[in-house]
Amino acid sequence: MADSAELQRLYGIIHSYTVFFIIFDIVFFVIVLGGVGLLIRYLKSQKKLRSSGTYLRYIIRGQEEERSRVARELHDTVAQDLRYCRSLVEKIDDNDLRENLSKLLDKSVHEVRSMSYNLSPPDVTKNDLSANIMNLCQNFTEQSQVEFRMVTPGKTDTSFLSKEENFNIYRIVQESLNNILKHARAEEVTVLLRNEIGDEEKGLYIFITDDGIGFDTRRNYSSGNSHFGLLGMTQRAELINAKLEISSEIGAGSQIKLVKLKMSPSVGEGVIKFKNL
Repeated sequence: MADSAELQRLYGIIHSYTVFFIIFDIVFFVIVLGGVGLLIRYLKSQKKLRSSGTYLRYIIRGQEEERSRVARELHDTVAQDLRYCRSLVEKIDDNDLRENLSKLLDKSVHEVRSMSYNLSPPDVTKNDLSANIMNLCQNFTEQSQVEFRMVTPGKTDTSFLSKEENFNIYRIVQESLNNILKHARAEEVTVLLRNEIGDEEKGLYIFITDDGIGFDTRRNYSSGNSHFGLLGMTQRAELINAKLEISSEIGAGSQIKLVKLKMSPSVGEGVIKFKNL
């Protein structure tokens, strides 16, 4: 009888543990299944966010905030320190040394101011886009040995652009000129702004042409990993639903074409294309 009671007690314990583990497995499976479902929903939401204008706006807003921070540091710290050094140089007795150091410091102050302005210019949305790009060309010409000139055949209508579109187009042009100055070894750069001609769709057409060394468009520059720094331009073009086309050939310069159609939505699939001239 005692053995029978012990066996029944043992069977009861085994049964209890069996039921417990069955319930535990079911609960665990439900939790895992629910977690996987939440993870899938999260990944889908992230994918949707990345493909939306909201995600691009966050990226570009972060870039602009960092630009502004660096510009303030340059203006408030570096430029001030250089001006202080300039005042100390005036106390040097050696005339030649004083003159050479003064010229060097004046040049450095000018370059720091230019960098600060390019990183965070005044509110360009308050002025006409054509006037802003004209100022941009003048600034680049003053900072380099390259001639940057702007051509506008007649009155170019940019009134249909929103402030966001206006600003991002300005940044795309600015980055294009920066890339040309750094890499193209050009002597002359032309920026053409115009509206549609003939059967073209209504909108703004910008052509940036240089007589530099050119590059091989068959290489993958659209990933943004190259020294041409096209990632930011691509993101901005995508954000405002503009079309960006880059044509070049080694030894034959390059051309950047930016098209913002009048009737296109403000956010969409921006297109970037590379082709030979």
